[in-house]
Amino acid sequence: MELQFRNNRITRERILGAIEGLSFDQLTKSPEGFNNNMLWNFCHIAVTQHLLCFKLAGKDPVIPVTLIDTYRKGSGSADIKNPKEDFEYFKANYYKLIDLTEENYNAGELNEFYEYPTSYGVVLGNIEEAINFNNIHEALHLGYIMAMKKLI
Repeated sequence: MELQFRNNRITRERILGAIEGLSFDQLTKSPEGFNNNMLWNFCHIAVTQHLLCFKLAGKDPVIPVTLIDTYRKGSGSADIKNPKEDFEYFKANYYKLIDLTEENYNAGELNEFYEYPTSYGVVLGNIEEAINFNNIHEALHLGYIMAMKKLI
């Protein structure tokens, strides 16, 4: 699992690199053909990781519920009420959320797990599968961010 956490950090590093230097207007613009903007994707990545690895393991999330509701699956850019504050929160916690997951995983605190069928067509049955799937999910959204960046 050490490799999975390392890959997660590398993907987050790439995401931060992809948005580095962009203006806030660029981050919040939804290019034609996209339902959401880069800011939504950036925040959605962290929320989804936390829900997959904490909520499905029966743990209370540490991300505020208002942020979870704003960026969870099924939400969109139109749901964002405090974009600058949200961005700063997730930027400050992007790696901390991975660290928290890894610490809880290594302590055996994520072993209880509620099976979850993803919209990707994968059924997650344990925390290892959730962590692995999360890496796929984050790479997918990195791709969206990179495509949007070319269009703004």
